[in-house]
Amino acid sequence: MLLTALIPWLCTLVVTSEAAPTSTDYDQKPGNASGLSSVIPSGDIYGPSSSLWVNGTTRWSTFSAPTFDLLVIPKDEAEVAETVQYLSTRNIPFLAQGGGHGYSTTLGVIQHGVLINLENFNHIQFNEDQSVTVGGAVVYRDLIYALHNAGRELTVGSCVCVGSTGAMLGGGHGRLQGKHGLGVDNVIKIRIVLWNGSIVEASEQVNSDLFWAVRGAGQNFGVVIESTYKTYPQENDGNHYNADMVFTGGSLEGVADTINSLIPNQDPALAMDFLIFTDPSTLTPVVYLNLIYAGPQSKGQQYADRFASTPASPSNNSKHINRLSINATVVSWPDLNDAAAGGAITASCATGSRQNTYSTNLKALDVATVQSLYDSYSAFVKANPLAAQSVILFEIFGQKAVEAQPDNYSAVPHRGSSNVLALLQMAYTDDSVAKAVDDWAHKWRDTLASPRISGYPQLYTYQNYAHGDEPLGAIYGYDVWRKQRLTAAKRKYDPKDVFNGYHNIPLNGKW
Repeated sequence: MLLTALIPWLCTLVVTSEAAPTSTDYDQKPGNASGLSSVIPSGDIYGPSSSLWVNGTTRWSTFSAPTFDLLVIPKDEAEVAETVQYLSTRNIPFLAQGGGHGYSTTLGVIQHGVLINLENFNHIQFNEDQSVTVGGAVVYRDLIYALHNAGRELTVGSCVCVGSTGAMLGGGHGRLQGKHGLGVDNVIKIRIVLWNGSIVEASEQVNSDLFWAVRGAGQNFGVVIESTYKTYPQENDGNHYNADMVFTGGSLEGVADTINSLIPNQDPALAMDFLIFTDPSTLTPVVYLNLIYAGPQSKGQQYADRFASTPASPSNNSKHINRLSINATVVSWPDLNDAAAGGAITASCATGSRQNTYSTNLKALDVATVQSLYDSYSAFVKANPLAAQSVILFEIFGQKAVEAQPDNYSAVPHRGSSNVLALLQMAYTDDSVAKAVDDWAHKWRDTLASPRISGYPQLYTYQNYAHGDEPLGAIYGYDVWRKQRLTAAKRKYDPKDVFNGYHNIPLNGKW
């Protein structure tokens, strides 16, 4: 079954850096940014009437989105620095964008601002030590092609149109993380523009406190214009086993139970996306599993066989599996995302739609709750067909290399508490159902996050997937020492709280 016409999911991964002075601080109108022409002599400053406006400013989601009055396209890092310094000192809100897929409701604080589009920072350079240096606007598709052609690999996100830098700043979750850790675990150094226009490097050796903080909370500190990553020899000639499977609704518990059996000792090369979405022709839910194995076909087939049809019996009547179809292929890494889930991941790159997402981490799938969620989703879509493109997604990626790093390795929290990332990816076509959509998704996020169901004592959320209403501890960790380190870095590197538009870390430390 092809999903390309059905679901706009998975490209929910990234912003870069935001600045949004609050209404109490903001004492100038964005129109005063017209003076930017004095610091951007190249003339790459545009208004809404420009032919470049739509492509330069349109974001993946329009829900609680920032708005802009000016578009700046810097040609080099000096122009980025001059623009940031000019806007910061005048309390003019701005956002620096490399991908434009971030959807947090906190972005809505940026209104009538200036968009700094980093599209000219799209360079990819391999270094003598096999590391790779990428510009702040490089999207995953281009990075994957470059790595593959060089015979190297690295953890990247599932959606090829997402900006690689923004995704890394929130952690860098991806299918290869079981083998190579999160994206941030592989960063060697970054170059970042701070609020006052200064450009600094951060690494384990230089500005190490900033380096720690930016890997997991990076949107709070500046505009990252370049990152360098360690890479790894490409395995299996860069070929991946991809299996797309469709099941009957009555198979839901059996599929969930089988997934749970794989989680405790999950193969580092195994990644699964478990979905519930709606068939638009019947408004009935579909149970779907995309299984990818970054290794030999024979091993991938063994995992896919775990989801083959099994007969119902008195002892397992509710947990049998009836697999309606399987489409299994072996594809090269650059072609993987066009093949995975019937091409739906690539199709979901379409911009300008209403997307309202809630998310939480799970230790495993609570089978009874997943069944209740399925039933509730079915009823919700039938009552609200304008939200029929909404999707329930469970990402089950390897954890071995992620958990190999100590808890204090970076600002990324919840190592060992991220077995499953659950997303309620709500897409709708008319604002008349916006409240119903938000109410339903909010309720079910809270239900899934309850300790009895999630398996974790508190709400834990991957930063790039956070809705925006969570306590900051859910995003950055509840430990006092984490709060202290992040607050100290914020006070040192963004003392004016300029970059406060994305899950902001308060200067007063009250969170």
